[in-house]
Amino acid sequence: MNFTQARKAAIATSTILVAGCATAPGSPGGDIANQVRETFASDDPCSNNARNIGIAGGAILGLIIGNSVGDGKAGARATGALLGGLVGGFIGADMDRKRCELSKVAKQYNLDMTFSAINANGEVISTAASSKAADGAEADKSVIGTTVSVRDKEGAVGHFESGSDQLTPKAREYFAAIAAQYSTKNMLEGQTDPKRREEINRQIAQRRIFLIGHTDDTGASDLNASLAERRAKAVASFLRQQGIAENALYFQGAGETLPIADNRTEAGRNANRRVEIVEVTDEANFKKYLEARKPDYRFYRPVDVASPAGLAKPVTSASVVKPSATRPTVAVRPAAATPVQAEPAIANVKPPLVNFGGSPYSPQEATLKVSALLPVKSSFGFLSKAYASDAVVLTDCTSDRPRAAGAVKSLRDGSSYKTNEHMPQLYGKTWADNVNGNLVVINRLAILRDGGTPANLPELKVYAQHNPSNVKKPVISEEPRVNSYLVGEGVLYRLFPRADGGIKCMDLLFATDGSTTARGGKLVYDAGATQYVANIKPQVQ
Repeated sequence: MNFTQARKAAIATSTILVAGCATAPGSPGGDIANQVRETFASDDPCSNNARNIGIAGGAILGLIIGNSVGDGKAGARATGALLGGLVGGFIGADMDRKRCELSKVAKQYNLDMTFSAINANGEVISTAASSKAADGAEADKSVIGTTVSVRDKEGAVGHFESGSDQLTPKAREYFAAIAAQYSTKNMLEGQTDPKRREEINRQIAQRRIFLIGHTDDTGASDLNASLAERRAKAVASFLRQQGIAENALYFQGAGETLPIADNRTEAGRNANRRVEIVEVTDEANFKKYLEARKPDYRFYRPVDVASPAGLAKPVTSASVVKPSATRPTVAVRPAAATPVQAEPAIANVKPPLVNFGGSPYSPQEATLKVSALLPVKSSFGFLSKAYASDAVVLTDCTSDRPRAAGAVKSLRDGSSYKTNEHMPQLYGKTWADNVNGNLVVINRLAILRDGGTPANLPELKVYAQHNPSNVKKPVISEEPRVNSYLVGEGVLYRLFPRADGGIKCMDLLFATDGSTTARGGKLVYDAGATQYVANIKPQVQ
């Protein structure tokens, strides 16, 4: 039997054996598909889904390692499969225990909890999707962690008082019950074998527990992210008080940047206000999870800067008003309770009239075409008609606003979790283009592979009527805020200048193949009471 045959046999064997565990002795065979579904994708929160998937996936991974180390010998393959199945089974069994006990906590305290698994690629998947581990193509993708989203049911007492990062008395009760499920005591319960206890302690020492604070998109994005970070840190600190090792704990205020529901509805905004607890097996898998995170852009509401208060219309996509060619240069900051506000410009400052040689603004002229970088089966294929007309990544920059998110931080010392993995050519270099005689320079342009997020704030400089032999001071010099969006094989990089230097916003499109010239760009700027759009295509300097 060759290795491919052995792999297929092991997949089939582990699937059948695990499925057999779910069938009561003496019961009829029943439908195989139903048995597999109950074994790997049961709706019962106290089922052994993760354990069974862990056994199957661990066995396959062990078989592969055993085959490699043992030069294809049958004994080595069998030993590897057995050890892999035991380790995978333990990890899965602990996940099953947590899911079962946390579902009881949710019922007791009237909480809305959502449980998901993290596969070997770092992707968050549903319980149903994890059942693919029973298939030959997916069986060697073991589960490396879990996520639990904890939300307040509508009308119930929240985790925190409004605007506060202090846990309510009731929240302290249920977060104590939640923390107990991650404690060493519970993970060791019932384990009498010294070697097994030693292995469990080793795994506990390697794990990472990550607390994420999420908000809806109502109000100022910076304030949302700041409050979300303080709340995530408060929960992480509370878990430390409950006995979770400080070195294992990380936190982040993601704010509005990782929505899971439609912010146009109250139900969607309520779902987005949540605390998420992520647990992964070790440092390498924590990094893998962070790299795989990608926002769902469908739920990013456009900002209607044409309205007097600069607000989005939250009910339906049809209610979003497109900006007109002429509009005020100063947006009025709305009350915090009003959904999605545009970032206001600085009032009473007359911008320098830099002539970028553009044409009068229109949504069609200002929208950067990203289709060239989309694969045949586009990541935007899921956009329904309700979203396609105003999806933020498919409109121009005037319909967007800076969306703030805090860094991933360690609870131990507050340091940011660092990564040096940048996209090709997008690791702090200088990009520039001459636009109608004006030199536009973007320094320190850097984008991480982790979800295509900006690594830092860039530096924007504009030299009016640039003369290389007589360089004058730049008329614009600042650090604009930025958003970046993954679009197929590229990144849409969106800049929002802070000062009223004439530039409203800018879109730049970069390929991820290491190209030294941007695929395209649009610069929206003010000229008196009218806005104009100019093309820009910077190159690496």
